[in-house]
Amino acid sequence: MANTPKVAYRHSTNVRSNGGREWATRQAFKALSVASPRLTERLVEKLFFTPGSYVPSADERRRLEQGDPFHIRVHGRRICGWRWGNGPGVLLVHGWSGRGIQLSRYIDPLVRAGCAAVAIDGPAHGESEGRSTSYFEFTDVIRSLIDPILGFRIEGIVAHSFGAAAAVNALAHQEMPLKTVLLAPALQLRKTLFDALDRHGIPPRIYEKIIAVYEARFGYSLERDDPRRLLEELRSPALVVHDLDDPVIAHGDSEALCGRIGQVTLKTTSGLGHRRIMSDPDVVEAGVSHLLQDRGDAPAAVRSANVEPQHQDPLLGIGRKRHAAR
Repeated sequence: MANTPKVAYRHSTNVRSNGGREWATRQAFKALSVASPRLTERLVEKLFFTPGSYVPSADERRRLEQGDPFHIRVHGRRICGWRWGNGPGVLLVHGWSGRGIQLSRYIDPLVRAGCAAVAIDGPAHGESEGRSTSYFEFTDVIRSLIDPILGFRIEGIVAHSFGAAAAVNALAHQEMPLKTVLLAPALQLRKTLFDALDRHGIPPRIYEKIIAVYEARFGYSLERDDPRRLLEELRSPALVVHDLDDPVIAHGDSEALCGRIGQVTLKTTSGLGHRRIMSDPDVVEAGVSHLLQDRGDAPAAVRSANVEPQHQDPLLGIGRKRHAAR
């Protein structure tokens, strides 16, 4: 098993209540927004639109060295990626403050099935350029990679959290029928972001102005292009995997939306939290099976994925009960 990577997370859309510290933050932002609205805007952009750093484990660094590096440019920024295998591609998309190599458990089974695994570092993440970024820019990176004109032949996506939200937005706008695995997806992104900003005492006039600037720059609308509105527009089956013990994105967000959309299947795990769900062997097996279910070599690819055996949860079907990984 890979070493546990060190992760340093700044504030993001994934901010939960933290008692006294948040109370103090609310008071500070309220006072600052009156004294200096422009300074408040800059501070909000720094705290909520600047991702933290992710340090790959030794095993993840080794896998990066084995991949074929490439880069593309989106909105003038150099976006770095790696490819393993030579077949049709499956795009691996990380969440906020993450890196694509966090989804490295998918590489071997995909390559063995004749596919290519394509991992990226999103804008302002990992080795890609930028200091801050947004949902809209992340969407455009995914849209560029799945566009056939680049030649990556992307036929499926595995995406986590914030990256899963951007994947839904990208697929809806590109109108491409790609099989998709969404892990702990931020399907109610607008509500998640606004709740975080409100909890920190940031006046709506401040953050609505910031978001309006991003909307004008990239040509999207956070209301219109919220994943909760676009999920039913996906043109191929999607598998959503979400943990009951997720402390970052509530399982209920996925449960409420997936139950009413026929082509979206929800799998529920327990004890994996928000991040361990990316590398859990049972979740990987379910995701690869979904991506390859119409291919004759799918069962063999999944069986040879070289993942450690797990006990199935008899109630939930995948995953085993553990203490929540937060």
